[in-house]
Amino acid sequence: MAWTETTLKGFVSVESGAAFKSEEFVDQGIPVVKIANITNNTLEPTKGDDYIKESDLEKYESVKLSQGDVLIAMSGNTTCKMGRVPENFSPSLLNQRVGWIKPVTDEIDIDFVYHLLVSETYQNRLWNYATATGQPNLSPRDIKRIAFNKPPKPEQTAIATILSKVDDAIEATQKSIKAAEKLKKALMQNLLTGKLKPDGTWRSEGELILTKYGSASADWKYCKINDLIKEDYILKVQDGNHGESHPVSAEFVDEGIPFVMASDISKGYVDTKNCKKITKQRADKLRIGFAKEGDVLLSHKASVGYTCIVEEADPYIMLTPQVTLYRVDPAKLIPEYLLYFFQLYTFQVILEGFAKQSTRNYIGITNQKKLWIYLPDSVQEQSKLVEPIRKVDKEILDKQSKIKSLQRLKKSLMQNLLTGKVRLPEEFIKQFEVEENNKEVIAE
Repeated sequence: MAWTETTLKGFVSVESGAAFKSEEFVDQGIPVVKIANITNNTLEPTKGDDYIKESDLEKYESVKLSQGDVLIAMSGNTTCKMGRVPENFSPSLLNQRVGWIKPVTDEIDIDFVYHLLVSETYQNRLWNYATATGQPNLSPRDIKRIAFNKPPKPEQTAIATILSKVDDAIEATQKSIKAAEKLKKALMQNLLTGKLKPDGTWRSEGELILTKYGSASADWKYCKINDLIKEDYILKVQDGNHGESHPVSAEFVDEGIPFVMASDISKGYVDTKNCKKITKQRADKLRIGFAKEGDVLLSHKASVGYTCIVEEADPYIMLTPQVTLYRVDPAKLIPEYLLYFFQLYTFQVILEGFAKQSTRNYIGITNQKKLWIYLPDSVQEQSKLVEPIRKVDKEILDKQSKIKSLQRLKKSLMQNLLTGKVRLPEEFIKQFEVEENNKEVIAE
């Protein structure tokens, strides 16, 4: 059947939430959904969440949300972002300035509408409407005047089903990443303190000592970073060029030597592809900050505590004053051990405590050298300790790559299916026609 050109007007309503009074809020109860809760096309808790007493639920029946409801931010910098109500927010109550998109006719599938509006094309259209008068602000009328090609209802459902399956795969992979990250955190906390041996057995209390990071193996080296420098475990600690030597934005080029800032380090890796770059001629004139393969990087200004190992450097990458390099003697200290120790939760807490003593959220090299560390003297034991953590890291990386592949697949499907460029097989669509007919029979 043919698709028809139309707008969302007459097919959906856009309802706003309630204006709750602050005296109604309690510490626990039914969550109130605000714009801040809409994240990654779902709802997530925030530190500033408010709740209403369960006994007041009936009073706000008109704004009570259930799993699967479609929401959109109507104002602010994140206007147009969308989310569906997950199980852990069902029931919940809708706050003002969050729009609730509902179908008002059986001719439209709300799942189809959701996928339509989260697509890049329609997000751009909504944003253009929202910013037409300056401050981002979306009205129900803006949403309803969205023009689109409407397929017959069974085909809408068929398209939405395929896109939802990709979403489900992405969500399942994201959950498995969170589980792997939780496992990695536990492994680091137990292996890198010596409480858990590489063979999987636990040290007894008599084999442990109390340190700044909690219990640790009594047989290990426990000292300050500065001690490891003096004993040549760490051969160099250095950040980038300060003051007049620091390259300015006018010197950045499309291709050249990576110029790494704190924001370029994430999840144990440095993004040398998308970071700023300077010419090799400019870089060669700098005095310090030349990081090489195998160096461990630690961000120490503004965004503090991000860490990674330099995997590729041809012939080097340049550091800004926001990042410190640690170059180790691998015969005494393997880079992976230092990397994971820097990622250790207790180390991060202490690092953050030092940084917050500065008004700029900063911990310079002098104070970094005062930080405590512990490690086994044997690099063979260090390798055995980091191996299980490295395996989990690899698993996380593989899953992140899978998510990117699924996201590319979804984008392609949306571009083709939502526009009608690619039509689904009639036999596939017919099963949804049967379902629709069955619903009508039941309704009668």
